[in-house]
Amino acid sequence: TERGRERFRGIERADSVTLDPHKGMFLPYGTGCLLVREGRRLLDAHAAGEARYLQDLAPEGESLNFSDYSPELSRDFRGLRVWLPLKLHGWEAFREALDEKLDLARLLHEGIRDAPGIQVPWQPELSIVAFRSIGGEEASRALLERINGSQRIFLSSTMIKGRFILRAAVLSFRTHRDRIEEAVEIIRSAAG
Repeated sequence: TERGRERFRGIERADSVTLDPHKGMFLPYGTGCLLVREGRRLLDAHAAGEARYLQDLAPEGESLNFSDYSPELSRDFRGLRVWLPLKLHGWEAFREALDEKLDLARLLHEGIRDAPGIQVPWQPELSIVAFRSIGGEEASRALLERINGSQRIFLSSTMIKGRFILRAAVLSFRTHRDRIEEAVEIIRSAAG
């Protein structure tokens, strides 16, 4: 997306980048990859010495030994999970869907940032909206329990700089404006 290009300006200077298409591209769980600038560093990180059961492969240097580049030697063809949807739907469908989720994260943020009893420490840069109760950790845990107790939305939590933080991840392909509006109501009601 255009916003993604802006927010990730400078990424081309990274030595490695982890991508989770199962999140940002709405694909099956476990679809992820690690891109590295220098393949040798990936080899150094994953090479586990000699694997006797691979002795029938061509000698090192003559062919690529995938077991040295990943711990998943005999797993399924996960790349197909990315390639096929892109081939069927094209990039634009994924851009539109991700742009919608970025808009929805902003909508959720705007809907709760001034809610009584809630502290929103920062604006979402991507699709995660973080917030907490102004009453501290125990009050935030209780708030999370009330929100999830609605059984209409599910939020998770994390610790950031020693603070208990609630987090709404707006990435389901089934999440649209009506769901976010409902989430705002549930969160504000649970905080009030």
